[in-house]
Amino acid sequence: MVFTRLAPKKLALLIACGCLLMAGCNRQHPTAATENSGDRDLPVVSGSRLEQYIRDSTQPVLVEFGVDYNCPRCAQTKGDVVRLRESLDGHVDVVRVDFNANVQTVAALGGTICPTYVLFDRGEPVLTESFPVAIDLLEGQILRQTDGPIH
Repeated sequence: MVFTRLAPKKLALLIACGCLLMAGCNRQHPTAATENSGDRDLPVVSGSRLEQYIRDSTQPVLVEFGVDYNCPRCAQTKGDVVRLRESLDGHVDVVRVDFNANVQTVAALGGTICPTYVLFDRGEPVLTESFPVAIDLLEGQILRQTDGPIH
């Protein structure tokens, strides 16, 4: 079989892409996500600017790798993630990066499906969770990782 000849990282990426396509995130989208577009509830950072954004942040950054279209999982969790952002306000920055345009980055960070959440602290990834994950449990993990206040 062809898959046995692939390097492990390429195989993992291929599997992640296959899961993505089978799980319902449509790769056809109207436009690539643009930074801070006004029609979204979460600030959007382009994948090409993500590393600089994280490095420049004075606080931990939770990145939701998701999409705003044709993904029932992202639609299901969107309101919860917005509430999480409000709950963590001033302690952890929460932004969205387009999953489909950054599949390789997500796979390298240990993500398996959209939405995937990656917490960066001091520029380093310290937590990766992929759907399904309860947002309140994710918040608890984030607060433990960052020694944040318990609500």
